[in-house]
Amino acid sequence: MDMDADRKPQRTTTYRGRLTDTNRWDAFRPRADDIFICTPPKCGTTWTQAICAMLILSSPDFEGRLTDISPWFDAELESLDVCVANLEAQQHRRFIKTHTPLDGIPYYAWGTYLVVYRDPRDVYFSIRNHLLNMWEPPDIAQPAPDPRDGFRAWLNESFRPGVGEQRSLEAVVYHYTSFKRFGHLPNMHFFHYADMQRSLGEAVARIASLLALELTEEKLEALCQNLSFSSMKKNAGVLAPAAGKPYFKSDSSFFSSGQNRQWQEVLGPDDIGCYQTRSRSLLPESDLHWLENGGTRGPL
Repeated sequence: MDMDADRKPQRTTTYRGRLTDTNRWDAFRPRADDIFICTPPKCGTTWTQAICAMLILSSPDFEGRLTDISPWFDAELESLDVCVANLEAQQHRRFIKTHTPLDGIPYYAWGTYLVVYRDPRDVYFSIRNHLLNMWEPPDIAQPAPDPRDGFRAWLNESFRPGVGEQRSLEAVVYHYTSFKRFGHLPNMHFFHYADMQRSLGEAVARIASLLALELTEEKLEALCQNLSFSSMKKNAGVLAPAAGKPYFKSDSSFFSSGQNRQWQEVLGPDDIGCYQTRSRSLLPESDLHWLENGGTRGPL
């Protein structure tokens, strides 16, 4: 018998770091149609936010910066009062970003949760590029000069519930299992970066359907053109997180390559062997297969 089948997620852990403080959720005022975009970092967060923005605002040319329209609520990138006031002023359906595991955010049975993952090996290399593009990375240490050394450290770092901005394989897995445990709930919807790359149109159409939004073939085609990697990179001044603020050396470099399997060009057989051993100590084979490869049915 599944002991979680009749249970609902509970907010049991407070996460605090240099950027994040989940106590901010105490000031959140929910609406019945709120959307929560829940991902580990560098798993397709901004892509999913852009999809929601273009669907909900009915145009790829929406006014304002994406980071203001869809705030990272539990990050202290702006004052809590300003963040709450901006959300309260929105007349359209709201879509809010968080990187926090499910045990650190509120759960609303009426909300919509879009949960997005990516091959953990690609997550590592994307995070590395992300940190190298920041003026002041929000981690204690800079990325290791040798990406393979950094990969080994990322593999073996333990996850500590309650500590914000952790960057490790176990942090990705913990986030995944926190949501997978409640994947039976009808408002939990799993997406994978690889599926979005394979068929962006299917992902956009699925999100539109989940949000009960009409979408013609003509509009879908136009949205997909604007949601392509090259288009988003050109529009980085609007779409990149904290665009226009002194966080990134280059907003456009936030969209580094958007490709999967970058790790194959860098990691050697020993590195891959260490990854396989470590990852299989954290997750069953079926979960790991989906986390690495995706599949539109979602994790089973």
